[in-house]
Formats: sequence, structure tokens, C-alpha cells
Amino acid sequence: MRLFPILTTLCFALCVATGYATQLPPDIVKSEVIVFINGQKFYVHTVKGGETLYSIAKAYEVSEDVIKEHNRGLGETLNIDQTLKIPYTEKKAEKRKKKDFIQHKVSQGETFYAIARKYEISVQVLREDNPDVDPQTMSIDQVIWVRKADMGESTEEQAQEQISEYAEQLTIAANDGYKYHVVQAGETVYSLSRQFGISEEEFYALNDVKEGLKQGAMVRYPAPEEPKAAEQPVIEEQKRPTMTANGENMLFEALTSDEELKIALMLPLNVKGKINSSFVEFYQGFLLGLEDLKAAGHKTHLTLYNTRHDALRVEEIVGSAEFEGTNLIVGPVYEDELSPVLRYAHENGVPVVSPLANIEVEMSPALYQLAPKKSEKYRKIADLLDGSKDIYLIYAAENDTEFEGEMMELLRGKEYMSYTYSYDKKSIFKPKSPNATPLEDVAEILKRDKQSLFIVMAKNEIDVDRILGTISSARFSISERGMRNSLHTVLGSSRWSRFNNIDPSTFFRNNVVMISTYHAKRNARVVREFDGRFIEAYKTLPSLYAYRGYDTAMIFGEGMRQDIMYNMLDRRYIPLQTSYKFTQSQPGGTFFNQEWVRVNYNTNFKLTIE
Repeated sequence: MRLFPILTTLCFALCVATGYATQLPPDIVKSEVIVFINGQKFYVHTVKGGETLYSIAKAYEVSEDVIKEHNRGLGETLNIDQTLKIPYTEKKAEKRKKKDFIQHKVSQGETFYAIARKYEISVQVLREDNPDVDPQTMSIDQVIWVRKADMGESTEEQAQEQISEYAEQLTIAANDGYKYHVVQAGETVYSLSRQFGISEEEFYALNDVKEGLKQGAMVRYPAPEEPKAAEQPVIEEQKRPTMTANGENMLFEALTSDEELKIALMLPLNVKGKINSSFVEFYQGFLLGLEDLKAAGHKTHLTLYNTRHDALRVEEIVGSAEFEGTNLIVGPVYEDELSPVLRYAHENGVPVVSPLANIEVEMSPALYQLAPKKSEKYRKIADLLDGSKDIYLIYAAENDTEFEGEMMELLRGKEYMSYTYSYDKKSIFKPKSPNATPLEDVAEILKRDKQSLFIVMAKNEIDVDRILGTISSARFSISERGMRNSLHTVLGSSRWSRFNNIDPSTFFRNNVVMISTYHAKRNARVVREFDGRFIEAYKTLPSLYAYRGYDTAMIFGEGMRQDIMYNMLDRRYIPLQTSYKFTQSQPGGTFFNQEWVRVNYNTNFKLTIE
């Protein structure tokens, strides 16, 4: 009769064991994020559910007191997503085989980013193979190991993204009252000082830039002071906050991980019965983005509305019962349809994304424009206009007046000479401006010591082809005769990329630079993979509209989970290749993307984008 007590005891033991098993903390994997702070290496660990100070200390093989020592104010209770910096425990150095690596010696003024770009190798791989190298404090002749197998595998965009991620992690982990920023092409001490809200003298005091401001270098600036708690609105009292007052920003509430994101996508898929294939492709790219969000565990519900480019139709959509509860609006495409959408956004605290249009009139703190702001268009070519090059404007019978207007605004106060191009059995460059000297041959310019910048205003494809051909032929002819010629660059309109009858090698031979709203290199891994998915799904090669659709879904689908609470400022997004960074000219205004794309056709026949 002892069977019943034995079974009872056994069942109790199993129940206790099962209950205990459900409370075991998750396995803790050491973070792969490692940063240098004042010469010391730290892991950057993000706390996950169920983790304790004890379990984290055990996983990293350090004491709890050591973690507390490096994280001021840390108590026994941890919060999910809290960031901890944990001293790096040295591993036994891997014995490198010289046949597998190149030994690169750091030269004066060289940055970690520049080395990664020199060998087209991932910043992450370079850091892994050089664990004792602080990217901020490299010394001349310091040896950097470069893995041969990974050379040529990383793009410029990936390098920028990875070094920027390192700067963000350093800001979080250092917690020293500073933010860290990676210098972009075209940025200057003056522009960064204004951006950071400090004087140039303060910038120089905080950063050693005596050798000049290098692209990819990391600089720091004082972190803005956090507003006092009393000045903050009580978010808990408003489920969907709206504008607090004129000229102030809206306070958006991020969705939790288990909440469903209800998206309204408003596109003119057909107008007057005619299908618009560009917007169909945007929708298709957007769907692929939602697939990736779903794979990442984000719940989304998409409703597609055909606006037909009809303002009354948009009014009907916004007022419909189906539209209620929408918490992210993408579209409409055209500005003249925005008013009812923004009215809904203000009443319900919902962000609106304008994915393609340049907004000229409507201003709203609910509005995010993905098309880059016109005033930021030529920020990335500051190096071409810094006085190191003689500038020549080349006109033709037909000229791109929009491009010309932008250039003249950019050249205000700068010296340049202008010529009118014509063709009569040979290329003729006739002086247009009073200071332009007569030219028998464009080679006269290329023989000069100073570098040259040709800004070609011509609109006609044939004229552009002839002008570029004339310049590259002159340079080749000079080299053939063993004479020295100066370097030259040609700045052209992004419309040139649509020309079908110009040999692309002409662009490379002339160091052509264009500024574009979007660019995707088909041979880049991330674009190849997207193209493969798109072709498999839709049996056609994607256009830039499909890329922009995917980018929109990824930026705002993920952003609605956390970033939207901070208006997505000071964050760089690179879903595929093109970079996005939002700025706001004044509180209560629209959020504009400021990232134009600089496309460089280099004489080594490599296409790079910045």
C-alpha cells in the first residue's frame, strides 16, 4: 500500500522539477560588440529577459563587483534592453599564418575606415583580426593584419554602416558625456561645429584633427543635456499623443514587440484606367520588406489603397471605417492629396511617410519625406569646390536649365571660366565668360598644373557624349606623347544615367561625378540578393521604385518599434545600399531625408557611391 505515497512523491518531484525548468535563465552568449574606452576594451552587452547580474557575470567570467564598478549606479535589478559595459577578457592570441594575411603599416593620418576601404574588406572582419587595435588611436607604422580571403568583399556603404555602428556603440558604452560621430564625405569642421551646436574652437579642443578632417575618422562632441523630468509631457496619459502646441513636435508612441503594426499604403496604382507600373513595383518591393519584418518577429497588417491621384478619393479613404486604427500611413504620393491624411495624423498621433515626392508647401511634424531635401543636394561635393581645382563650365546649344540653376547657386562667389561647345568636323570651345581665354584645344587646360573640374551643362545626349569624348581623348593624347597632364573631374547631371547610347567607359575615363536621389550597384551582394528574390517573386528585374519600396518598409516597419519615439533623428538607415538620415529645420516642421547619393566613376573603372 506504499505505492500511492511513492507516486504522490514522484509526481510532486516532477512538478517541482518542471516548474524550476521554466524559470531557468536563458543561455547567455557573449556579445560580439567590443569597443575601446580610454584604451581599455569592453564588451557591450544588452540585457535580455530573464538575465541577472549574477548570470551575466558568470557568462563573462568576471565578478558582479567588476560589472558594477564600470557601470555607475547599477543595482541588483536589471531592465530589459539595458546596456552594460563589461571588461574584455583576453583570449589566447590566434597564431596567424602570414600566407593568409597582408601586413599593412599605418601611415600618417590614416584611419581604420580608410584601411578597410583600401582593401575593400569588412570593418568587422578587420576588427576581429586586430582585437588589440583601437580604431581611434592608431599610431604610425602600427601593423594591421588584413585577411586576404576577405579582400574585395565589402562595399563602401557597408564600411560606412559598420564604422557608424561602432561609433553608436561607443556612445552608449562610454557614457562619458560625449557622442561619437563618423566623418562623412564633404563634412568640414565648420559644418560639424554648427551641426553639434559648438564653436570651432571647442571642436578642435575635443578632437585631434591637425592633419585634417578625414572621411571615416571618429570625432566626439558634447552630448545634448537631457530635458528635466518636469519639462516632459506625461506620455502615459495619452495613448496616441497629438501635437502639444503650434511649432512643437508630435510625441509618437512606439509599438511593443507583440503589438500589430497596421499600415495603410496609399498609391495611385492606376489613373483613368491606366496601370502605373512604377507604383506597382514600389508596392512589390514594400511586400518583400514586410516579409523580412515578419521573419524578424514583427507583426504587421497591410491595407493597400488605390488613390487614383484623386483628392476626393483620398478623403473617402481616410474617412472609411477600414482606415480606423491605422498607426502608420505610407503615401499618398502627391502633395495635393496630403491635407486629409495629415489631419487624420494630427488627430490620432500617426506618422505619415511621403516615399517619393518633394514636399514644397505642406509642413507637419507628422510627416517624413524619404526623397532627399533639395537644399542638401550638393553637400557631398564640397571637396570639388574647395579651391584646389580650376573650374570650367561647358555649355551647348541645349542646356539642362535646372542643373545650371543649381550650379550657379553653388558657384556664387567662386571663380570659374565658361565656354560654349559646338561641333563642326571637330570640337570647338568658344569663350562665353569675359575671363575665359580662347582655346585651340581642350588639352591646353589639361596641361596645366592645377587640377580641373568641368561642369557640363549640356542636355542633349549627343553633345554630352562628344564633350566627354573630346576631354578624355585630349588627356590620352597628352599621355601618349609622354607629357604630364593634370587630373580632371567632370560633374554632370544625374539625368545622364538615363542615356542609352553613351559608352559607360566614357564616364570612367573622365572621373564623372553625379549627385542622385538613389543608386543601387547591381553587383553588390545585398542588391544581388534582393534582385534574386524580386525576380523569383515577380519574374522581372526590379527598378529603383522597388528598392525604395523595400527601404520604406524596413525603415518605418522597424522604426515604429522604438525609433519613432525619438523622431528618428541622428540615426542612419541603410536597408539596401542608399543611406537615409532625417533632419528637421525647425521644431514642428517636416522631417526630411538629407542623404543624397554621390556616384563616382573612377578612372580605375570602379564605381563607388557615397
